[in-house]
Amino acid sequence: MTPETAPHVGGSLLTIGDEILLGDILNTNAHHIAVALRANGFRLERVITVEDREEAIAAALQQLLPVSAFLIVTGGLGPTDDDRTKEAVARAFSLPLAVDPSDLERLKERTRTTGTPWNHRIQRLAELPRGATKMAPGRPMAGFFLEHQGVPCYFLPGVPYEMETLLDDIVLPDLKRRFPHRPVTRKRILRVQEMMEAEINQRLQGFDPVETGVVLGYLPQVGENWVTLLAVGRSEAEVAEALDKAEARVTALLGGEHVSGRDDESLEVVVGRLLKEKGWMLAVAESCTGGLLARRITRVPGASDYFERGYVTYSNRAKEELLGVPPEILAAHGAVSEAVCRAMAEGARDKAGVEAALAVTGIAGPTGGSLEKPVGTVFVGCAAGDRTVVKRCLFHGSRERIQQQSAHAALTLLWRRLKP
Repeated sequence: MTPETAPHVGGSLLTIGDEILLGDILNTNAHHIAVALRANGFRLERVITVEDREEAIAAALQQLLPVSAFLIVTGGLGPTDDDRTKEAVARAFSLPLAVDPSDLERLKERTRTTGTPWNHRIQRLAELPRGATKMAPGRPMAGFFLEHQGVPCYFLPGVPYEMETLLDDIVLPDLKRRFPHRPVTRKRILRVQEMMEAEINQRLQGFDPVETGVVLGYLPQVGENWVTLLAVGRSEAEVAEALDKAEARVTALLGGEHVSGRDDESLEVVVGRLLKEKGWMLAVAESCTGGLLARRITRVPGASDYFERGYVTYSNRAKEELLGVPPEILAAHGAVSEAVCRAMAEGARDKAGVEAALAVTGIAGPTGGSLEKPVGTVFVGCAAGDRTVVKRCLFHGSRERIQQQSAHAALTLLWRRLKP
């Protein structure tokens, strides 16, 4: 069964909020809902975001309903004046708003208990379009359900925690009950190091999605590229077999020396595992990354098993005092140089008494560059055992992006040193 021919249950998502459209907040709800649906055999076929305006919400609902097996809406629920979803639903579906007496009494009891003055905004929480039901009666979450013209519609709050709770507790179980016959959909990510996206695409021209039943995708990331494998089938076993075969084929086409891990196996996770296998301890010496490299390493649970310490040696004085970098090398080559990076890596290794050390020094910008060493010039070094390797890099982008790429390049250098 191929992804093109496998049946799927496709729905739509409508997210509401001026803050999303203005860029004040990220639409994390859309990402969470899409991932959760895919993991349970459903797919989003379209996602629309509209402003907090009744007419816009109503128009989007009328557009989405006829083309959706199910509809999920987030945002615009609550007591404030910009919460207009219920009014928009009533308008779009020609349904009057009505007060639920039991819900109204629950709200009154809650305000009496908390000492909150009663007002018309609170009363609005007990209003629903005719035929709608509260998702969580008695709980302070404003979600409601309405089946209209045979389409189940789930209206969820925009607050991420409340939305996620109702999605997990109510929406997904109800969808699985309504659509018991649906395919298994799984995606796998392969993390590719030191290869441009265009070259990855060129090397994978020999991959046949029809033969394998797996569709490839490409996701550029900071410092690495992801190749995604999407498989759809009748069972978990069928999908797992297809993904395993596709992964082997992709790895062979790209070269195993470029694929560092899959899914959540970030470089820091893989490097940590390899260090533990060797029984090695690691130290890092950072200048332009200011502790970012140590942060990446230590965010992995269990990093204390292999991470000894980190030095943030931003000034030349710090490089001399903490790492033992000779002042004459700094004077002759400058802080951003191969010689200083080598001395930093070896100094961190020797001072910490560890088997491996990484070093980073560079110009993150936006100022400080020159013709010889433009902004983005970074040296990364790895001193492991009795061998030290230093690599010169030239990165582009913002200061933060250059710092992120620098930390990633250092981890890549260590990964290449450690891997079998």
